[in-house]
Parts: sequence; C-alpha cells; structure tokens
Amino acid sequence: MKVNIIGRGTGWENAPRNELTWGVTLINLKRDVDLVIDMNVYEDGRWGELERQGAIKSREKAVSCGTPYVDLKTYPIDEIISFFKTDYFSNTVDYAIALAIYTGFTEIVLYGINMLKGSEYAYQKAGVEFWIGQAMGRGITVTVHGTASTILKTRDGLLYGYGTKQQPKT
Repeated sequence: MKVNIIGRGTGWENAPRNELTWGVTLINLKRDVDLVIDMNVYEDGRWGELERQGAIKSREKAVSCGTPYVDLKTYPIDEIISFFKTDYFSNTVDYAIALAIYTGFTEIVLYGINMLKGSEYAYQKAGVEFWIGQAMGRGITVTVHGTASTILKTRDGLLYGYGTKQQPKT
C-alpha cells in the first residue's frame, strides 16, 4: 500500500496524478489530492494575511471537492503519540509521515519536500528525517524525489568519512 506525500517545494509537479496522494499545506490549490494535511496555526501572527487567506481557500476547496481535510482539530494526535511514544513534530510533513505509518502504508514517496538550506525549513529538516527513520525502521520503503531536496543528505552532499558524493534518492 503506497502513498505519495506532496509538499509545495520544487518537484511537487512530478508527483503522479493516478496514485493515492496526500497534499501538505495548500498544495491542493495547485493540484487535486486525496487528502489535505495542514497543521499550521494561522491566527498566531506568524503567518501573513495572504497565507491565512490561502488556508481558507484550501479548506473551502477541499470541502467543495469532498476531499478529507486534516488539521489540528481532526488529526488523531493522542492516538499517534500513544502509538509512537513521542510527541516530536516540527512541521506538517512530520504529521503526514506519522499518519501514513500509523495507517499502515508500506511505501511512502515524497515529492516537493525540500527543506531548503537557509530557510525555516532547514530547522525542520531533522523532524522529517526522524519520521523517515521511524518509517524505515518499521520496514516501510521511503523514496525522496527531487534533486532540490536536502532530505537524507549531508550538508555538503558527501558521504561522511569517504568524501564521495551521496547517491541520489530518486
């Protein structure tokens, strides 16, 4: 059982349209998905009005299309924390991967999940890699698509100690 998880970073457009797909934070405004996950709090002042309006449009589109929409109110947080025995979540992608594991998927494919250096996402990269490790440790196949992604890559892209270039994950 496979699920594609799509973020808004470079490479999201390469995700297949004929497979089960979960969209992270507003991606459903760019393409149809089977589930939308947005765990952001738009009223805390961190996000601007444009992002808040985008979140409203995303939710409205999901409802009008009959697409399930998971947010802070509907995410099964207690069950997930109890199952994994951790509450380490640094971004919406973490929640999506945890939900995919919890739901029983045997393959997770990531598109547009880049965690760019020098951005707020760089601080969240460890969380995504933690949850990928949770998946892989349970025998779940995880594939990261996109040459722009920094997921599962060292800072310089070299295999530590050997100095050889890391192999692409696509």
